[in-house]
Amino acid sequence: MKKTLLKATSFLLGVGLVFQSAVATAAPAKDNTYQKPDQWKMIEPGAGGAFFAVGAGPTGIAVAAGDLSGPYISYDNGKSWETRGTAEGILYHTHFSMVGFDPEDERSIFVGAEDMMYKSDDKGKTFYPILSEDWDPFKRTGTFKVVRDLKPGEIGTKYKHPLQDVHDRWADEPFEDGALLYFNAMTFSKSNPNIGYTAAHSDWEGTDAIIFKTTDRGETWSPVKAFINEYDQDGKLVKFLQDKRVQKVVVDHKNPNIVYILSQTDGFTGSRGAGRGPQNAIYKSTDGGVNWTLVGGDMLTYNISSTIPLYNNDGSAVYTVNSDGNAVAMTRNSGSITEPRFVRNMLDIEMDPVDPNILYAVKGARGSTSIPGNGVYKSTDGGSTWKLIDNRIGAIKLKAVDNDPDKTIVRRIIFNGWEGTSEANTKPENRSYPQVWESTDAGATWTQVASPLNFTFGGITHWYSSMSAYSKTIATSMADPDVYYWGDGQWVYMSDDGARNFRSAGSTVHHEDEDGKWYTTTGVSNVVSFTLKVSEADPNIVFIGNADIGLWRSLDNGRSWQHANEHGYIADWVYYGGQAQAIALDPERPNVVWAGLGGAYVEQLMIKSTDYGKLGTWKSSGEGLPKTNTRGSQTGSALRGLSVDKTSPTNNRTLYVVANDIVFKSVDDGETWKESLNMRAVLGKKPYPYQSDYRADRQAATAVDHTDGNYVYAGGADGLFRSNDAGTKWEQIGGSEFAGVQKIVISKQNPEHVYAAIGQVYDEDSGDLISSPGLYRSTDRGANWELILEDEFLRGFDVNPHDENIIMAGSSNVFMSGGTPESDGALLTVDGGKTWQQVNEGLSWPFVRDVEFNPHDPSQVFIVTPGTSHHVRYFDFSKYKDELKSLQSLLDQYVASGEVNGPLVNQLSNSLDQAIHQFNKGSNKQAVKKIEDFLKHLNNPPKQKNVTSDAKEKLNKAAEALIQAWSK
Repeated sequence: MKKTLLKATSFLLGVGLVFQSAVATAAPAKDNTYQKPDQWKMIEPGAGGAFFAVGAGPTGIAVAAGDLSGPYISYDNGKSWETRGTAEGILYHTHFSMVGFDPEDERSIFVGAEDMMYKSDDKGKTFYPILSEDWDPFKRTGTFKVVRDLKPGEIGTKYKHPLQDVHDRWADEPFEDGALLYFNAMTFSKSNPNIGYTAAHSDWEGTDAIIFKTTDRGETWSPVKAFINEYDQDGKLVKFLQDKRVQKVVVDHKNPNIVYILSQTDGFTGSRGAGRGPQNAIYKSTDGGVNWTLVGGDMLTYNISSTIPLYNNDGSAVYTVNSDGNAVAMTRNSGSITEPRFVRNMLDIEMDPVDPNILYAVKGARGSTSIPGNGVYKSTDGGSTWKLIDNRIGAIKLKAVDNDPDKTIVRRIIFNGWEGTSEANTKPENRSYPQVWESTDAGATWTQVASPLNFTFGGITHWYSSMSAYSKTIATSMADPDVYYWGDGQWVYMSDDGARNFRSAGSTVHHEDEDGKWYTTTGVSNVVSFTLKVSEADPNIVFIGNADIGLWRSLDNGRSWQHANEHGYIADWVYYGGQAQAIALDPERPNVVWAGLGGAYVEQLMIKSTDYGKLGTWKSSGEGLPKTNTRGSQTGSALRGLSVDKTSPTNNRTLYVVANDIVFKSVDDGETWKESLNMRAVLGKKPYPYQSDYRADRQAATAVDHTDGNYVYAGGADGLFRSNDAGTKWEQIGGSEFAGVQKIVISKQNPEHVYAAIGQVYDEDSGDLISSPGLYRSTDRGANWELILEDEFLRGFDVNPHDENIIMAGSSNVFMSGGTPESDGALLTVDGGKTWQQVNEGLSWPFVRDVEFNPHDPSQVFIVTPGTSHHVRYFDFSKYKDELKSLQSLLDQYVASGEVNGPLVNQLSNSLDQAIHQFNKGSNKQAVKKIEDFLKHLNNPPKQKNVTSDAKEKLNKAAEALIQAWSK
């Protein structure tokens, strides 16, 4: 977090273009039931992204595994949810794909990520990693164990590194060693809970299934079977087996040695497995997972009319070897074929809860297929023979009745995804799916018990689809066979009445008024969030922009939300969602809002509402803006950095926006726009290829001086610019190190003070980093700059409008797709950037995209958190102004994270305790001496192994600030 003084380089750019004081309404009253002073609280409508696994344990504790923000846990039957991340013990990736439960012990919960497994001993409050000291990623041998005493530096030394993927086909130089495994499924034996099975693969798109087994209730895991290719002694491929993607494990509830697995395609594996995706089939083991045979059913003969891969009768693939030595599936597209009935297209399998010899299986395809034999099948002899009991497909769920297998209730839940884009299809009565059919006589007869009319949407209309495997979409609670959780490509749903009705588990109705229903989150989010704006005219008005769920408005300070995705401006989303990154609220007219809205990130259209953003009131407001990028059915531009000139006439505003790296200006309230600055052209660069480079994280910003509209600032991926004449002429300030402008803020206390956030930008030819990421401040309108926060993952920030010494910055190394946390999250300074500290209480992940202070009551702060949507918090900034508390907080933080460890912990703690004691006695000189002792210990060369360089730098700075304060 170094400070650097920069002299701005400038040159004049000739091209084409005003602001007024705000009128304030009363700020919303502080409400600790809405937000707490000590931690962040999630606020949003109940958003969603892809969920890859759901489940509920023996007492009903539910877990939903998200692809962006880890596992979500509910302790009250899905009414509310809590996130789990680095703050709770998760070490690396945010993408989770597996949940597992001990059938008797509610405390034991397992989750699987795209790199490793974790176990919780306390009902999911905290998690411990499951690591290996001896994993061989080529032979697939070794043992994994729960590690509860992990020390800094042991991963990659004592334990094999779970981020090192030796099979990564995308890597230029794959690792030679590592223990990365992608986990998909886990089931424990009910008759002997010491025994359990889990399925893993070598990476997120792997089809080399590995079956692990535990005999000590999940404390250790060892592989019992790896579905990997077999070669002869000359290295020639003799059997192709790497086409298994195991999504479900079923264990005989009386004999733990009998196990079934279902291999099935998911959203990641369409082209793996010899180029034709994984096999969709069921396999059985009778010896504890060591050997497996195809559950094939009888032989089926039929004529084919489309290309399909071929299988042998034992389920193995028919293949040939290409010139590179790789297996390639052999296919046929015509003629007659004879094969085991269940060798392909298997959707689900369930075991009768009373008699383990009775199995139900589903064959079929979600789309159209020419392969016959679709339907629900039943076996009464452990899968040896099968009988078709219904010709419709669906996910199968079972419920025991009177301990009589002839009375077992069989439920078939049919979901088929997208059903068209017409307005009519937003209405449940016009949809065909989902459906629920039930049999109360073990499959003999069926009755439809639910239709789309029984499915309650959350805050936005939704199509029921699945990113995970079909068989993992819906899970039965182990505590109650009438409770189901449904996790799909966008949301989490649940039923607690035997699938008669499903409702959103992530979004709930907050209230209803003349504008319709307003929604709020239950805590399960998993959404990519872009921006949040609070109205200067009325702080109760808040707008948020997101990926997929688009544009939303709140009229009660973020307590409840209603979507504003106007039909006609959201491309192929039509009525279902959208994308919004640019939002501006009029500083004096609370009813007026402008936004860039689209179906994707690069074809957005400018729209305007004069009725608080209410759906149906948005009109086109973008004449003159480029329409060069097409995604789906819409053509527009990448709109970023929308701002309003506060000094312009109230009813005829001047606005600025960046569209495809070009600054545009409007002088008629956003009705028409003219080019003001082409940032790439003036630098001699060609237009950026937005049409082919589908990126959301290429940011831009504009800002207008609130006292003098002649001063305008604009920037983007190519640099920072300033105009002194309302956009007629521009000069570049800062040079190439200021490439990657994320946000620009002008101090409300002194308009000569300008702040700019710079992110990472790489040279388009060499790939080298050319920007200098961090937060910069100028005290002379951009002539000179000082680096006040060095952070390679800086995304956004805001300056307290009442006290510019108070700044909060957002650091996030993820933007769109989740990942491994490397960033600092929310960072706060109360001394103008001299010292910074993390304020991540209540955040599971250290990802903060942007920050907004409430302009009327800056003690209320909003942040944009990728993966977990948006958060709010009240701050008492006075307590952070105490340098002593700042140092104590930093030390506690680094000790907790392990960045300060070993004997140095006691040395620093003792010195600080003694300093506090002397300070409380009024002996400032003695207190300073104790802090000097603190610095000696911190900088003692033999102790450098006990402190990270980052922790050392920040502790040094905080201690020096304390000495300076006490020496006055």
